[in-house]
Amino acid sequence: MSKKIIFLYPELTPYFLGCINIFSDHYPKINLHIVYDKIFEKVLLKNNLKYSLIQKDEFQSKKDLYSYCFNLKPSVIIISGRMYSDYLYVARKMNNICTRVTVQDTIYIKSFKQFIIRNLSFFLYKIYFDKFWGVGDLQRKFALDIGYQEQNIYDGFYVADKIFFEASKKNEFSKNNTTFLFIGRLVEEKNILRLVRLIESINHDENVNHKINIIGSGYLKDKILKYKCVNYKGSLNQRQIIDIANDSDVFCLPSIYEPWGVVTHEMVALGLPVLISNKCGSGDLVKNEINGFKFDPLNDFSIISAIKKFTSLSNSQKKDFSLNSIKISKTITHTLWNKTLLSLIVKR
Repeated sequence: MSKKIIFLYPELTPYFLGCINIFSDHYPKINLHIVYDKIFEKVLLKNNLKYSLIQKDEFQSKKDLYSYCFNLKPSVIIISGRMYSDYLYVARKMNNICTRVTVQDTIYIKSFKQFIIRNLSFFLYKIYFDKFWGVGDLQRKFALDIGYQEQNIYDGFYVADKIFFEASKKNEFSKNNTTFLFIGRLVEEKNILRLVRLIESINHDENVNHKINIIGSGYLKDKILKYKCVNYKGSLNQRQIIDIANDSDVFCLPSIYEPWGVVTHEMVALGLPVLISNKCGSGDLVKNEINGFKFDPLNDFSIISAIKKFTSLSNSQKKDFSLNSIKISKTITHTLWNKTLLSLIVKR
């Protein structure tokens, strides 16, 4: 009898489906069943899928969803989206039936909220999930903090789509001025308005002409467009993003809070150096003075310092940063994702 794995998922994203597509190509005898709530706007589903996709709205109740899962007799059920009560209902009911795994990007922080979570971890997590599949170091620390043992914690759930690895190249740097790149929602927590303002300030104070390519949309768009340094590109698909990234010198992620940020993995896979907030989980992929610089997102001086550290590098040093980004990107791969998923099938 073939093994079955069920995913209960909130949103189908390009990078998640990229992992699923690669796994199903390599292991066609393992049946994957994915229940989802919605599809990310830029996702294009392949023809002749080797796995099952079903929208959660097709189930009339949480009991119907449980029956669907129970009747499949899966080896593993993997759940992302603790906000869905029907997913948690299924997880609770599947106890001792299969391995139950929570996918989490929650990061460890010293806060009263996480103190409460720690003390209620049995009722919030352990009663539903046997294992914890996170992304990086801060997710692992959170898992340990709420009581999961090392042998039940896994990393690397978010992986950049293979198109970014395939387009990887060592960047060339020859311009006097720097072209920065931002990709994300144009909202306060992404801190993009502060970054743009500081680049504009540097241009004015030092009589330079740095630019920033901005990909994304959001309510801050009109405010951002007032700055001369901005090249606004709107919302783009993956291939268009790669074209813009190849015309940029360094990727910036200035978020005030970012549990991970798959876009960082995508950009280091392409070979871009990175300037990143120290509040981003994907800072795991950025090593100071190796492939980028970290900064305090709420401190103008810290951001300006990181910018100037990069712009003052020689072209040869920037090329080294580019090559180092490519090397670091390979610490999280689809091969490792596949191995983790296979291990969950046999470990009970």
